[in-house]
Amino acid sequence: DDVGLVMFSRSFRMVVPESDSSGRIVTLVMPLEGLDQESSRQILTAMPNLEMAQFLHIYTLSRGHPLVLELINRGNVGETFHATLEAFVEQEIFSRLSGSEKRLLGAIAVFREPMPLEAIIGIEAETDLLDSLVEKGLARQADSENYDVHDLVREFLTRSMDESLRQELHANATVWYRSRHGIAAERIEYIHHLNESGDTDSLAEVLTAEGHGLVSAGHTELLGILRPLEREGFGPRSWCVIRELRGDILSIQGQWDEAEAEYNAAVPLASKHKMNRVLARLLSARADIAVKRGAMDDALEMHRKALEIQIALRDAVGAARSYNNMGYIYRRRKDNRHALEVYGNVEDLLEAEDNLELCDARIRLASAFLEMGELDRARDHAMLAFEETEDNGMDIYHARARAVLGSYYARSKENELAMQYYSGALEILSEQADPNSAVELEMLLGQVLSDAGRKDEAAEHYLDGLALAEANDFRMLQGELLARLGEVESDRSQKMEYLQRSLSVFRELGAVDRMREVQTSVHIAVMGH
Repeated sequence: DDVGLVMFSRSFRMVVPESDSSGRIVTLVMPLEGLDQESSRQILTAMPNLEMAQFLHIYTLSRGHPLVLELINRGNVGETFHATLEAFVEQEIFSRLSGSEKRLLGAIAVFREPMPLEAIIGIEAETDLLDSLVEKGLARQADSENYDVHDLVREFLTRSMDESLRQELHANATVWYRSRHGIAAERIEYIHHLNESGDTDSLAEVLTAEGHGLVSAGHTELLGILRPLEREGFGPRSWCVIRELRGDILSIQGQWDEAEAEYNAAVPLASKHKMNRVLARLLSARADIAVKRGAMDDALEMHRKALEIQIALRDAVGAARSYNNMGYIYRRRKDNRHALEVYGNVEDLLEAEDNLELCDARIRLASAFLEMGELDRARDHAMLAFEETEDNGMDIYHARARAVLGSYYARSKENELAMQYYSGALEILSEQADPNSAVELEMLLGQVLSDAGRKDEAAEHYLDGLALAEANDFRMLQGELLARLGEVESDRSQKMEYLQRSLSVFRELGAVDRMREVQTSVHIAVMGH
């Protein structure tokens, strides 16, 4: 059955796609106007004898906004005339609050999500005043334990709040979030409040320690915090990491020119201050962009430079990543001899080092061997990764190892075993909360169903993944999912549409290499093969 969803929000952000894969409009954005005069008058129950001139003034002032009308009704302030809504709210509502009420309201308003009372106990505020603020319509009880304020109230409060008080209240919010490590969204809120409280030292420390993990999980909303940051107040090492994180997010979003500008600004800082691990990461990141643009020679050169640094640092994890990246480039060039040579270097590192952080390299190696037809080597590495990551908190890696084993057994026509490993991978990924895992889950489901010949069901999961990728601005993944939809679609005209849309995405990104592959698929579709 078709399901309709209505979403209300005071601030606009496109969290669902405007159209589906076929171009049909599936989302209508409708700006809500204020209430009409008759409805507005019905809210003003405390002023039954209001004269028309006074009512029209209130109606014009409130613009028919239900909350403003409710506040006017509760305060019974219809007799007073003000030139603007801002002046009315400040003089007739906030000016009537005691200092303690303002402080308590501000303490709740700085939080962007409903919060329990424990979150504001750290400030000197009389929390027993909260019922009165709820009664006046200024605070809301979201549920039995949590409180928040309406966006309109938050906007007026934060706009007029004294800077020292604002920083103090945000500092209180950091205390609440500091020990909460379980959910990425809470770590982002912690970073937000550190920034707003002016604590640049702690902000730099957290970004350095946790920023890369958040970005790699697909939390691109971190860019909204990073972008306004300015050089002043940060040490050169911290500023280098901030520029790198900006570049990483922009790269995920397919804004490669801007990403390169951030990386290029970070490289001199990393070189000057001998941040060699960071410098190697920056070279690898620039190489990744070069690969997507089809500049394979440039990419190989940058990976070699990164590798030299990693070998000098005895950074086995970084070196394995660089060898794997170089192997991918050689495979793209159909140069299997050189690919096997660098993959052999990865195997040597895995043999020599006892480091669980190398699991990612082992899984990527297994996947590469699988694609090259080196099935026994693929199975051995995938099984080792499976065993190393089991029951030790490495759920994402364990899921990926299972997925590679599932692919191996699918190729070996052992469908029951393949489904067993796939199912385990899907179960793990479905429990992950980050956007990247959500898209990965839909792609994996689609691949499993496609391998099983269930193309229509595969398309449904690719479409779900596409919606998630569009909502999070994962441009490359959008192109990949459209290309996969083109692979599984049986209707020729629909297949062409998916492939053309994929081609457009890759062309806009400048992903030359991938664009050529999709062009070949388009040609095959046109010829009817």
